[in-house]
Amino acid sequence: MTVKDLYDFIHTIAPFDTKAEWDNPGLLVGDGTATVTRAVVALDVTMAELAQAKRVGAQAVIAHHPVIFHPQKSFLAGDVCYEAARLGIACVCAHTNLDKAPGGVNDALCEALGMTYEKLPDDYAEGFLNVGTIDGIDAAEELANHIAERLNAAVRYADAGVPIGKIGVCSGAGADEFAEAQRAGCTAMVTGDASYHDFLDAKAAGVSLFAAGHFETEIVIVDVLIRKLSAAFPSVEFLPSERENPVKTVV
Repeated sequence: MTVKDLYDFIHTIAPFDTKAEWDNPGLLVGDGTATVTRAVVALDVTMAELAQAKRVGAQAVIAHHPVIFHPQKSFLAGDVCYEAARLGIACVCAHTNLDKAPGGVNDALCEALGMTYEKLPDDYAEGFLNVGTIDGIDAAEELANHIAERLNAAVRYADAGVPIGKIGVCSGAGADEFAEAQRAGCTAMVTGDASYHDFLDAKAAGVSLFAAGHFETEIVIVDVLIRKLSAAFPSVEFLPSERENPVKTVV
C-alpha cells in the first residue's frame, strides 16, 4: 500500500472537497508513491507523533488537524514538517471534511455520548451540526455529569434554566454554532471549546452550553479511523498516538 492509497481511501469516507474554505487538509508532507506498512493515527502531528512513528517504524501519520494550517515562510530544522520530511514520514490530514462526514468526528462524538442523532443539512452550520437526544436526561447538571463520565472530561457549562430536549453537537471549536442549534429547536449545545462570552450569549438565548474540551470531543475519532483503515488495509498496522491530552486541568 502507498501513501496515495491512504489518501484515496480517506477521500472515499471524508471527501477532501467538502472541507471548509479556510481549511487545509490533504497529503501535506511526503511522497505519495512511498510504501506504507505501519502508520500512526492521531489528532495532531507533533514531535511526539514523529518520535513514535520513528520508534515503531511507521512511514506515515494520519491526523485530524492539519500539520500545515497557516502559510509558512520557512521550514527549518526542528520544525515538525521539516523533521517529518527528513525522516521520510508522510502526513495525511483530514480536518473539517472529517468533522462533517458520515461516521466522522461529530458522529463519533454523538456515539460516544450515547445519543440518538441525525446530521443536519448544509444550510445549518454548513453541515457541521448534529442534533439528537439522550434518554433520561432532563436537566443541565445531569447532562454535564453524563458528558464528563462518557468522555472522561472536565465539563464547563452554563445552564439556561430550560429542560434538556434536543441537543446540538459540534466537536472541537463549535461554540458559535449554538444559534444554529437553537434554530434547529435545540435547548442544549455540546462542543469542545467555548469562551466566557459564548456561555453568556447561549444562556441569554435559552440554550444550555457545554464545553468538554477540544481534545476530549475529538479524540473519539482515532479508534474509529483505525477500525476503518484496518478493514480497508489488513496488511498495514495502524497504531493510535501515545500522546496524552496536552491541556491539563486543576480543580
